[in-house]
Amino acid sequence: MTRELLALNHSLMIEMIRKCGKSNDEIINLLMEGNAESFQPFGEGIPDWETFIQYYESNPIKMKNAIYHGFKVTFLTKGALKMLLKIKFNLHEGEDFIDTGETLENMKLSFESHRELQEMISSNWRIIAKQQTSSAIAIRIQLANQSL
Repeated sequence: MTRELLALNHSLMIEMIRKCGKSNDEIINLLMEGNAESFQPFGEGIPDWETFIQYYESNPIKMKNAIYHGFKVTFLTKGALKMLLKIKFNLHEGEDFIDTGETLENMKLSFESHRELQEMISSNWRIIAKQQTSSAIAIRIQLANQSL
């Protein structure tokens, strides 16, 4: 099944809820209830939880597919990419990777995380495998139209 294209804000909100331990079924149930206050324990919504619920109500099949089968972010700025790396993969700038200005370097991911990032990252970014061990892969992330 193809991944659903989602705007960054909805993608991050799904991952914020998952980071708090909620299952796909629990996320859908919360959306079906439609109570924005139920989402407050998951952090500040981007832009807000009411908008997230409204998007679900307007696009229930798309959102269910995105939650159960995965999503691809439509567009990412570098700052948004760093936020996605932090929320989804618990990767922090300066600890887990370096921002050189042109690229994000020295990032190590499990093979599963690498595959997941590859499938969800917007097409304006390119992931380049640099080195591989038996348990992880070192990558660089750069703009797709950039050659380094």
